[in-house]
Amino acid sequence: MDYKVLYRKYRPKDFNDLVGQNHIKELLLQSILNNKLSHAFIFNGPRGTGKTSTAKLFAKIVNCTNNFEGNACNKCISCLSYKETTDIIEIDAASNNGVDEIRELRENVKILPSISRYKVYIIDEVHMLSTNAWNAFLKTLEEPPKHVIFILATTEIQKVPITVLSRCQRFDFQRISIDVIFQKIKEIAKKEKINISDEAIIELSDLSNGGLRDALGMLDQLSKLNDKITIETLNDTYGLVTNKDINEMFEAYKNREIKLLIEKINNLNLKGVNSEVLLTKILDFLLQELINYKITNIKEIYNLEQLIFDLEECCNKKNKYLMIKTVLLKNIEDIAKDIEIKNIIEEEKIISREIISDKILEHISLDVLNIRVNNSFVNANLKLKKEFIKKWDELTNYFCVNGETKYLSLLKNTKVEVVSPTNVLISTKTYSNSVLFNLICDEISEKCKKIIGDSIKIICLDEEQWKKEKSKYIKNQKTQKYSYIEEPILKNDNKTINIATDIFGKELIEIK
Repeated sequence: MDYKVLYRKYRPKDFNDLVGQNHIKELLLQSILNNKLSHAFIFNGPRGTGKTSTAKLFAKIVNCTNNFEGNACNKCISCLSYKETTDIIEIDAASNNGVDEIRELRENVKILPSISRYKVYIIDEVHMLSTNAWNAFLKTLEEPPKHVIFILATTEIQKVPITVLSRCQRFDFQRISIDVIFQKIKEIAKKEKINISDEAIIELSDLSNGGLRDALGMLDQLSKLNDKITIETLNDTYGLVTNKDINEMFEAYKNREIKLLIEKINNLNLKGVNSEVLLTKILDFLLQELINYKITNIKEIYNLEQLIFDLEECCNKKNKYLMIKTVLLKNIEDIAKDIEIKNIIEEEKIISREIISDKILEHISLDVLNIRVNNSFVNANLKLKKEFIKKWDELTNYFCVNGETKYLSLLKNTKVEVVSPTNVLISTKTYSNSVLFNLICDEISEKCKKIIGDSIKIICLDEEQWKKEKSKYIKNQKTQKYSYIEEPILKNDNKTINIATDIFGKELIEIK
């Protein structure tokens, strides 16, 4: 087989070819030039960052009889026989991790090198060794023969025993920067006559996650499939989320084009974009936006800090795509509310809390509100609350999937506080949100019955009201027992709905 994959073809031939690890290269070169070699090294770092390549170069150079300025001469017997020599031994600890293999190694280290100065053992994925293997290896690692050097490579340094780490010189390999990978890919693409756009190289460099080997592996694959590699090629092949995708998504978000926003998110899902990758890209974008606003002192178009906070909460959720859509839809409704409030201020239609209270309570009377608060405390317990919180999340997800933004807006920043067998009391941050919620609390109760199977009455208090009711309950629970009270039957009043519409705008009020 004449063909070589690119990452093998362009494996570094000396330290000058090694990229992205200058701090390690300098330390190893100085140790060679000053003849101050350790008997054991441990190379730690992400995959594809040059650990094994560095180990092989180091093994070659320390055995070169005419090395110049830290590089092998490629002319001496040791250099010429480098690829076939038995003096450089590579061991894959993933498949040779037992105590028997280590015992065999202990016997072999006693044998002198055949033609070289040192026998160099390169043990890859060393963290895979078993506990018994480590115990068998420890003494040899601490005091090997003078002609032996060990180089241990790992991607999971935390799994290597501290007793081993203390016997090695440790070198931590870093992820290679996008700029360095970009230049290397561009250089190799030119040599190999691969037609690839700069935009595609940038995305490929980013996709490699700091691993040059991965970047070259993807370049190799793409070069076989296409005459020209473009950003569209990468999208079709790997299901990428590009900067362009994110920009278009948030353009739709800023313009409150809900249908377009959901369509773009769904398309990324269909392309197979990993939800964690998408979430990371979104957070990176928003963080950069926030930094730009802080530097320029320009007023934010939307509440970036709140949006970042809400999206970070998605990191621990299972269905991240669903949660991303939920958060964005909720925040879009907040933008709509802010705009509505600004319009009201401009038109000098500021209505006091007291007026709102008087008018809205024509729809849900003060008696009913107090009865529901009371009934929420009757036989309430923590188990019921935990069970209902799960169902409340399920209800929110249902509204998201079905695009019922009216409910999503009201459920945003609500918190389930008290749950009884018949009633639920929730709190929300703002008074206006509690008023809007209570206008359609019966409608939401019906949704609960239909979607999550709970026949339950709901009431919403703002944080100030909730604190008062909570203090009242704590104060009175020893002397006053809460008893269930039947609600009076009320009829919907179209006049009330009209009043609410006048106050909050018809886009925010939709009573059936």
